[in-house]
Amino acid sequence: TACISYYLYGGYFPRKGAQNFVENLSKVIERYGGRVLTNHRVDKIVIENREVRGIIARGRIYRSSIVVSNVNAKTTFLELVGRENLDRDFIDYVENLKMSPSCFMLFIGVDLDLSSYPILIKNLDEGYEIVINSNADSYLAPKGMSSITIMTSASYTDFPDRGTKEYGEKKMEKTRELLQKIEKIIPGISNHIVVIDAATPKTFERYTSTPEGAIYAFDQSIHTHRPYFKTPIKGLYLVGASTFPGGGIEAAIISGTICANDISGWKSKQF
Repeated sequence: TACISYYLYGGYFPRKGAQNFVENLSKVIERYGGRVLTNHRVDKIVIENREVRGIIARGRIYRSSIVVSNVNAKTTFLELVGRENLDRDFIDYVENLKMSPSCFMLFIGVDLDLSSYPILIKNLDEGYEIVINSNADSYLAPKGMSSITIMTSASYTDFPDRGTKEYGEKKMEKTRELLQKIEKIIPGISNHIVVIDAATPKTFERYTSTPEGAIYAFDQSIHTHRPYFKTPIKGLYLVGASTFPGGGIEAAIISGTICANDISGWKSKQF
């Protein structure tokens, strides 16, 4: 259902980009007395008698009776909660969840006006897609310039360990391959690149703590039973691509809305 809805009704995106959405969400949290700590990696979720007691980050304990985890469910349960706090059957269930595919992406800024091109260009035969982001939202590039994302499927095992010479070489190889493909669509574009960055499955794993850099968390198949947003640990909730309704910005936001409404007893009209 989550996948089909995108095809039937189209997808939505946050105006001015995902970062703008995050910044505005942070402002709302702070407006209501909350604090947003960036660059704080959570090392452990504190559990006592199968109930949440808080989290540990940078050696400090933050006490709370409720923790909402947007981290992948495998990372949440197997690393942050710990096997010692879970039943064997539940551990087996989590371990057997199949990860979704990952991808290789290029993020490019060019000094070209590409407004005459469509927003989305797909090549199913060669397995890649081009999104000219600035054609959907002019805020994403200065006037006369364009912001582009190119994506192709990639396996986690295709790339050596991050930080090695081999990893850098593989990243450059994939970058050249994709640039050659986009040249067929937009000739000469390589000569107009102002900024370029690349992301591999291991990049996604580094920044999101999602195993194998899976971009949709778990496999989007009828055989995948995603974890419920309420967990076996009292006070611990899941949101994001790991739980219902699945991967994607819209779906992740919906999961957060469901969770927030449940925590508030479905009484608040703000969600």
